[in-house]
Parts: sequence; structure tokens; C-alpha cells
Amino acid sequence: MIWKLAFKIQRIAYFACLFAPCVITGLLAKITDDPDLRASWIKLLVRTIELGGSSCMKFGQWLSMRPDVIAGDVIQALTQLRQNAPTHSFQQTRKIIESSLGKRLEEIFEEISEKPVASGTIAQVHRARLRPEYALKSTDGKLIQDVAVKVQHPGVIAQTYCDIDVMFQGAGLLFAVPFSKTEFSNALQRQINFEWEAYNLWKFKQNFKEEISKGSIRFPEVSKELLAPEVLVESWINGHTISELFDGKNPNTKNVKGPKNSKKKTEKDLMEQRSKFSKLKAYKDKMGYWAKTIFQTNAKMFLKDNFVHGDLHAGNVMVSEDHPESVVVIDAGCTCQLKEEVRPKFEKFVNAMCNGDSKVITDSIIGFNQKQTKKENISKFRKSINETVKRFVASPGQSPDGEPVKIGAFLTAVLKEIQKHGLMLRSDVAMSLVTLGLSEGLIKQLDPKFDCVGGTMSYMLGLRLSEMITCHSPASTHLPNILSQW
Repeated sequence: MIWKLAFKIQRIAYFACLFAPCVITGLLAKITDDPDLRASWIKLLVRTIELGGSSCMKFGQWLSMRPDVIAGDVIQALTQLRQNAPTHSFQQTRKIIESSLGKRLEEIFEEISEKPVASGTIAQVHRARLRPEYALKSTDGKLIQDVAVKVQHPGVIAQTYCDIDVMFQGAGLLFAVPFSKTEFSNALQRQINFEWEAYNLWKFKQNFKEEISKGSIRFPEVSKELLAPEVLVESWINGHTISELFDGKNPNTKNVKGPKNSKKKTEKDLMEQRSKFSKLKAYKDKMGYWAKTIFQTNAKMFLKDNFVHGDLHAGNVMVSEDHPESVVVIDAGCTCQLKEEVRPKFEKFVNAMCNGDSKVITDSIIGFNQKQTKKENISKFRKSINETVKRFVASPGQSPDGEPVKIGAFLTAVLKEIQKHGLMLRSDVAMSLVTLGLSEGLIKQLDPKFDCVGGTMSYMLGLRLSEMITCHSPASTHLPNILSQW
């Protein structure tokens, strides 16, 4: 008990010293209204959050999913927190794997890379090859030895349980946090327990059995034997993420610079870029198909299953070189679910966005609002939403220029109006809308002409809402019994 108190005091002191320069700079930027000072403050904010540790970065990531409350330039900066995070040593990786699985590293793996291939806020990933006795089985019965090993960063759990209280108390003094401590705590507990991610992958595979059998979508295979809250072993996907493919721009352009400095790229960098660029050209004829697959996947997750991948951006969708006709969805630690009583209202809102029904859009948002809002603000909000709808929708599914409605830009404009007029959406709705926006961006990246609104209207028309709504268990930090059966 005494060590917990001492640790909490230590973290409070650390956060106070860490965030003091950021808070002072932010206040000065607000008082002076200096755009350069604000830009400096935003950079400082991101760096400060990164130094705060894993739970602090997760807190920042959650804030980045609330454009209804947080300013757009801050949102844009906070999305950088999703990129590469600090790594831990291989000696620590060995210790965590051996203590979690109860076996020596050499007993499990024929080989494992000491250098991680990726690192996030909670864990890092190593490439490895399993010994034959621990090989995974694919859906077609083939043995899989090449795997990705996800290992939790040391100290994550201790920091998490202490830092949540400190962060909410500190943040609450500066602004209205747009989600509850219980919501954030439960979600974070599920993300730091990799048994939950294993369950999520299993659940997605159950929901997409038909699509998997047709070969349009895949999810990694997970080892049930080599699974612990701190360790996840899953099949290695031989391929590239969508974001990596689009990073492979033409390497033959002049004055090619290094990523973060003025030095020219090495020959190795150029070779890798040429390889990605050639793959990008080779895959060009498949991108429309991938866009359609990702759209159908999202539509099913949102409108039929109510079990949605919460971070489906270009870095979490892969193209397998072994199965180029499939898209592979990875990193399923974060999922979204709407409460059952909200689902029909959310579907009504989505339908109104497609059709440009400003009254239903406004009424839905007011129904989702969780903040005491003045009547005059509500009146102004109705007027501004009506004007916004006219800018984006001329007739059902069509924008004023005759093209399909640009749902991502439309949604961004609506969220800006929500923030401007002092409303605050309930968390499950806000996260679902941001996830919709992420997915639409990914689809448009693959196929700029893809009509997301027309597709949504067709999908909703093809579903009978009364048959679509099924019972789902509420969010919990306890793993479902089905995991033990699986």
C-alpha cells in the first residue's frame, strides 16, 4: 500500500514538472492569439504527451478521436501519437516472454529478431519463426511457423492504473474531458490485455466466415497456446500495409531527400522505395477491388454486426503478397460498439447524412449531446447545420457539383459545428463517427471515385433493420466465456 502511494506521488510530481511548460505556453498562445506561438505549443504538447508514457499517449489518442470537442489543428497533431513509439531492449522482451509463457525463448522459437519491426504505445512487435511443435494452422490447414510476436512494454500496467487518476484530475482542471474515466479505464484495460485482442480477432473471423472462405478478407491466425495478457503470437503477413505502398512514391524524381533531414537517401533506401513503387504500379488494377472490399467490410461491421475495428487506417490494412486478392486487417486491440438503444438512432443519422436531411441530422446530434447547452446555441446550431447540409448535399447521395457526396468532408464540417456551438457527443457515437471518417479516407485513397454514400444507401436498403438489430453484451473488462471455448 505504501509503495503504491509513493509511486503515485512520484507520478504526480513527474506530470506536474513535465506539463508545466506546456500549460504556460498554451495559456500565452491563447492570450496573445499568436499563430506561431500556438504552432510551437502544439508541437510541445505532442512531445510532452509522448514523454508522459503509454497511458498518457493513449489519452492523447482518445482526444484525437474527438473532433466534436477538440480543435482541428490539435487533432491533426495528436494523430502523430499513432506513429512509432519508443522501444524497449531485447533483454526485457526475453524476460517478459519467458515469465508470461513459462518457457525459455529457445524452446519456443527457432529464431527471433532482436530488433523490433514496429513499436506502439503499449507494445512492440518482433518477427520470429516458431519451432514445428508450436506452429499455427491456417484456415486451409497449412502449418505456419513465421510469426509476429507482440510484447507489452515493461511498466505499462503499473503506470496505467496510477496515471489514469492523475491524468483525469489534472486534465479536468484545464478542460472538459469528452469521455468518462470509467470508459477510458475499461478500454485501456482491454487494450493492455492481449487476450482481448485475440478474442477480437476470433470474433471478426466468426463474423466474416463467408468473406474469408471467398478469399476477399483475412485476419491473422493467433496461437492459443502462446497467449498471455503481455504476449500475443500471430501469423506473419508477408506483404505491405496500404500506407507503405503509398509511401513508395516515384524514386526517380530529382532532389530526393531523407525523411527528417537534408541528406540524400542511401542506395538501400532508394532500392526499397523503387520496390514499393513497382508494387504500387503492379497493384493499381486491384485498388478499386480493395476499396470495395474495405467498404463492404465496414458496412457489415457498422450496420450488421455492431462490432467495429476502431482504428482501420491505412497502416492497419495489409496487402498479402501470398494472397494479393485479399486484404488483411491487423491490430484489432481497439473495437467500437454502440449501445443497443443507440443503434437505430445512429443508423437514422447515417441515413440522414446520405440524404441531406438537415432536420434529422440536427435532431440526432442534439439527442446524442451530453453537455448542458444554451437554447440560443441550439437555435444557432440548427441554422448552421442547415447551411452546412446545403453546401454538401443537393439531393440524396449527390453534392451540388453533381458528384457523390463527399461524406468525409461533410462529416468533418458537421463535427466542427458541434464544437463551435458547445455540444459534446456521447463517446460511443463520437468514436464511431471518427472511425467512419478514417475508413472513408482509406477507401478514397485506394479509389478516389468510389461512391461511399451510394454504397451505404444500397447496403442499408438491403438490410431489414428489424432483423439487423441483435443482442450484444455491454462492454466489460471481463473476457467472454467464449474465449475459453475457442
